[in-house]
Amino acid sequence: MQVIIAGAGKVGYNVAKHLMHNNNVTVIDQNEDAISNIQENLDVLGICGNIENPHTYFGINPEVDLFIAVTDSDEVNLLSSLIIDNIATVKRKIIRLKNSFFASDQVKKKLNIHETIVPSFEAAQPFKYLVDFSHAYNAKAFDYTKALLVSVRLKEDFQPRMISTFIGELNSEVAVAGMERKKEFFVPKPVETLLPNDLVYVLAFPSAILSLRSLVCEISEPMTPIKNCVIFGADSLGVEIAKVLLKKGIEVQIMDKNIELCRKANIELKNKATVLKTTYDADHIITKNRFDTDMFIAATKNDEYNITKCIEAKQRGIKKIIGINNDIAYSSLMRNLNIEVVRGEKINAYYSILERIHSNIQFVEKKFCGGEGSILMRKIDETSPLLEKKLPLPDKIDDKGHFVILRNSDIYEYRLIPTFEKDDVIVAFIKESDFEPVSKWLQQNS
Repeated sequence: MQVIIAGAGKVGYNVAKHLMHNNNVTVIDQNEDAISNIQENLDVLGICGNIENPHTYFGINPEVDLFIAVTDSDEVNLLSSLIIDNIATVKRKIIRLKNSFFASDQVKKKLNIHETIVPSFEAAQPFKYLVDFSHAYNAKAFDYTKALLVSVRLKEDFQPRMISTFIGELNSEVAVAGMERKKEFFVPKPVETLLPNDLVYVLAFPSAILSLRSLVCEISEPMTPIKNCVIFGADSLGVEIAKVLLKKGIEVQIMDKNIELCRKANIELKNKATVLKTTYDADHIITKNRFDTDMFIAATKNDEYNITKCIEAKQRGIKKIIGINNDIAYSSLMRNLNIEVVRGEKINAYYSILERIHSNIQFVEKKFCGGEGSILMRKIDETSPLLEKKLPLPDKIDDKGHFVILRNSDIYEYRLIPTFEKDDVIVAFIKESDFEPVSKWLQQNS
């Protein structure tokens, strides 16, 4: 593909790094140091120039398969989207935005934008489910099914047993998508044994997720609902998380050192949450808070700070503690410290762009476990050439992951289903490194 990326920051750099192996990638930015860094480290073309100036684009290939705008300015991203349409024929445009207003279908249609990503909004969505399933460490939803991908940490006294046995205890309503054990991620087969302290990624329907609690949590832990939450960090992500929690009926308190961020957060949340200008002092949660804290979220843009505050909150006995991860390098560390991890804005933007690039109407990809794992889905609709047929599963593909079929509210091993029915969803759990061959297999006859 001919790919143009407007913006050479962290997101632009990482997207270019991912795409450079099989595509012709051009990155544009007026920051000379950023372009120099890209040209020194990546096999892409770097252009130093003003993204808002049409002359910057002269000389590029007039046929562009994919245009991605990921600067920190909505105005620049939108303007670059308009400029590129007057310079080249663009098949697909993906634009990162901060203001969700510009992500409306009406605006996208007028500006000929195919897809928009609002990282702060998308990064806040898992909290809808983490409130309902407090024993889950993270949660991801899908367009094709009501099943969710959740991660759970097996308790220290968990009785080791095969995955097939574990699933049988839950009436076969779950599928294990991946596991992290001693810093290593892998996709297990049903004969793999689950061990205490494993971090297990499970695809399951809501009723089965609730049933997981008795198998992964300490018996002494009360099953009490989350009623209130403290958030450290009042920037856009902290505010979006607060909006999600307020809709769930949770009392929210936000703290930030920056008085201006506090003022803006108070206006955005329409005084429905308590917003305090204060130092990020974990003692404040216990000694000065007017309610006992059920959930604590460290949502600043500093991962080291988030890690420290999560550890402090854990020492103070708060049960539900979540740290926002902004830098991919800290993702594994946070999980190994037994901190519940949710993607920050920049990581969310990076992974969301890659997921959008690889997805279409019939095929969807979602990344998990810090990008080490991928879930691929293909839905069988009434027009599918695979209806009442089945894709053969060669051993060389089967060895690369675990394959199941979602049918209604049931989950079946792929080999147990003779033919596909309407609305079946084929699901592949794989390591990210095996994406190319498995996605090619799954998209046959699409």
